[in-house]
Amino acid sequence: MENLISENIEQPAELERLYRQEPERFIRAFPQVFKEHQDLIILKVWQERLNYNSTRNESLESDAKWKDLLLVIVISLLAGTIARLLFPSIDKGLINPANIVFSIFPLLSFYFLLKNRPSKKLILSIGLSYLAALIYLNFLPVKNSDSIILANLHLPFFLWSIVAISFIGDYRLQPGKVLEYLKYNGELLISAGLLHICGMVLTALTIGLFKVIQVNIEDFYINNIAIYGVAGSPFVATYLAKTRGITKNIAPYLAKIFSPLVLITLSVYLATIIITQKNPYTDREFLLIFNLMLILVLAITIFSVAGRETGSKIAFNDRIIFALLTVAIVIDCVALSAIVFRLTSYGITPNRLAVLGMNLLVFVHLVRITVNYFRFLLGKVKVETIEAAITQYLPIYSLWALIVAIFFPLIFTYK
Repeated sequence: MENLISENIEQPAELERLYRQEPERFIRAFPQVFKEHQDLIILKVWQERLNYNSTRNESLESDAKWKDLLLVIVISLLAGTIARLLFPSIDKGLINPANIVFSIFPLLSFYFLLKNRPSKKLILSIGLSYLAALIYLNFLPVKNSDSIILANLHLPFFLWSIVAISFIGDYRLQPGKVLEYLKYNGELLISAGLLHICGMVLTALTIGLFKVIQVNIEDFYINNIAIYGVAGSPFVATYLAKTRGITKNIAPYLAKIFSPLVLITLSVYLATIIITQKNPYTDREFLLIFNLMLILVLAITIFSVAGRETGSKIAFNDRIIFALLTVAIVIDCVALSAIVFRLTSYGITPNRLAVLGMNLLVFVHLVRITVNYFRFLLGKVKVETIEAAITQYLPIYSLWALIVAIFFPLIFTYK
């Protein structure tokens, strides 16, 4: 190895190749070569590269990770305590169910704000937004009416947008930063899902073991231990996803795997509806499933784009995504016509109006993304244009969520 390094001193690419092929042998042989040719700049660079004070940096990184882990543990325990205090009141119907998200979202914002160190003005704005949302939610009557249920469902989505601002650390929603937040959400879902599966297995085993000795700890375990696990899972999942990188890039790969499968499923389903002459306009379950599929298509598109490298060439999967988006637009047109039919036939209700608004938003978003994807496939725009089409539209969803949460209960007089 010493001879090979000496022979290729003036060949940077060859030195790099030697190092990558056998790094350990290269590191052992390099000191002797450097001793003989200490005046060469290229070897001085390699000397610094191979002998950089990594111990100190690793020590600093280790300290930072331990501090981060301690912060996650403290926040998780605090989230569990808040959830433990709120859950009995929610279970008895004393407060609205959406109160439970205040055990998670504000603390997630706090975690990201500590990382980003944004301006005091931004921190104050975020804090006041959470306070206003909490006051408004508890101003609403506690009842199972459609408008109140919609408010409980849509307010958490608005709070999700506040977490996004905390994650980005700025009101200016640059496409790259927003896409990074969306990618984080995919990693969070995967990490939290794995944690919940492990938690459910542990819960079942623990309760089962105590039952064998005729000790019933089910209520105690769920109310005092499991609730802490559920409340703390988003923070532990965030730590695993962002600090340890355990689920890094899984979401884009899953999107690539499922995009052709979803395309086939939707195409066959549409063909089956036509062949069987099934009337979707009177079936509420049809609308629910179609809306879930539209959300899935948006998620697949987002994570596929998020997984691309800047400047990467057009791939076969891009054509799959374009076809999937086209089918999704057809599906949304059918869903929109079904919603309009139900509105004109059965009258206006909070649920139908909310579903109509959401489908219109999704339809416009899908069209924007599809048009830009088509231009991308033609080579007229770069992938960054698709990213902008995805991310710049997201605040409109948050605005709609806020409208539904605030104005629907007032318009429909809490019915």
